[in-house]
Amino acid sequence: MRLTRGQWRWFLGAGVCVALAALAAVLADALLARLRPTIDVSALGVGPALSERGRATLTDTSGVIAVSCLLPAESPAALPVGRLLRAFAQASRDAAGATFTITYVDPRMEIGETTRLMAQGAEGPGILFRQMGRHAFVPENALLSVSGAYDPAEAESAVTAAIARLSRAEGLEIAWLTGHGEPAFDGTDPLSGFSGLRRALENEGCRLRPLTLDVSAEGGGIPDSVGALMIVAPRYPVTSPERAILLDWLDRGGRLFCALPSSGDAGLGPLLERWGIRFGAWPRTPTRRAEGDAGLTDLLAADHPVTQELAGRAQLVFGAPRALMAEAVRGVSVTPLVCLEAAPLPNAAAQTNQTVAVMMAAERGGRVGTDLAFRPGRVVAVGEAAFAENRYVLNHATANRDLTVNAMRWLTGLSGSGARTGAGVLRIGADARAWRVDFLTVALGVPFALCLLLWLLTRRRG
Repeated sequence: MRLTRGQWRWFLGAGVCVALAALAAVLADALLARLRPTIDVSALGVGPALSERGRATLTDTSGVIAVSCLLPAESPAALPVGRLLRAFAQASRDAAGATFTITYVDPRMEIGETTRLMAQGAEGPGILFRQMGRHAFVPENALLSVSGAYDPAEAESAVTAAIARLSRAEGLEIAWLTGHGEPAFDGTDPLSGFSGLRRALENEGCRLRPLTLDVSAEGGGIPDSVGALMIVAPRYPVTSPERAILLDWLDRGGRLFCALPSSGDAGLGPLLERWGIRFGAWPRTPTRRAEGDAGLTDLLAADHPVTQELAGRAQLVFGAPRALMAEAVRGVSVTPLVCLEAAPLPNAAAQTNQTVAVMMAAERGGRVGTDLAFRPGRVVAVGEAAFAENRYVLNHATANRDLTVNAMRWLTGLSGSGARTGAGVLRIGADARAWRVDFLTVALGVPFALCLLLWLLTRRRG
């Protein structure tokens, strides 16, 4: 079959269009794979969907909850928060929970009402919840992302935590160990800061405070009000007297979250070994399946409260974690929570992948003490601190924030999960293998099918 000059022009023009479409698909796919964006779909016609945690919280409520929304009309949260509060009210009615009475106050226009609400617990623009003499306040910045836009996931989490706090007269206190070069828990660096972790814990009704161990004080300076202690990437070693204080506190029912430094043991090795956890270097090279040379995993324990709500459907990103190994210790139950795949070294005899734990939980029964109630001591150890930094905690495409919150909820004895799924956010977070499949399908498969169709049409016309 011989093609005419017009047919050749038509075929070449169509081929150029297909090539440009393939190039655009390649560039778009590469951009999505690198940025891993979060798409907010809460502003569509349907109302925001509440997470399982939010609905479970509403089933434990009763009576009447007065909600006052003190947001100026120009606030980016003013309209979407109204939809969110109405969704909570409807879900509470469906669950036979509390009755919500919602009022909206513009603090710039209704000065008298704003002054009255501030006397009852409001601290500025935000949402005030009141019930039977108790109050919980959600500030406006807890409803927004770092860029200042409305964040439906953060807003739903903050409102859920405020409703849950109404049932507790006092918030939980979490201490952050200082004095060994630890990073500040309120650091706002968008990559290496921990302000996102602080905000997530405060949304759970917790209060973070710095704590320095005083070996000369009775009890080592750990107040009775401390529900859990966090040790995050110390640069200088914890001394033997300090370690003795921590071990005695744990034996009497203390709760410890320990994020290891990138090198060395910072004096924490003997403490964790008493709880059946030993750490060291990777026995093999970690398998990298995500952008930025970070390990992406979904190998989570399905039978532990920390990870059972995330197992099978969550993606976690770790940078360069330390490997954790369990050791047999009498009376201590150790559970690997998160594992990563490790590829064999080039010169290794065995060339099969293996899984290495990077996060573990340990628990054992406590004895009656004068300053702590009878309860089991608990320890959560994770092979790095970077997984809880702002770069991951503030990123909705990973479950790092949910994992950290769940760990602290388990340590402090809070029931349920802190996972904030279903808050009107579409999370795009596939690993490198999935992106390659998408690339082959969109950038190669579709253009090839179009070329084949054009060839068939051209042949038929000829």
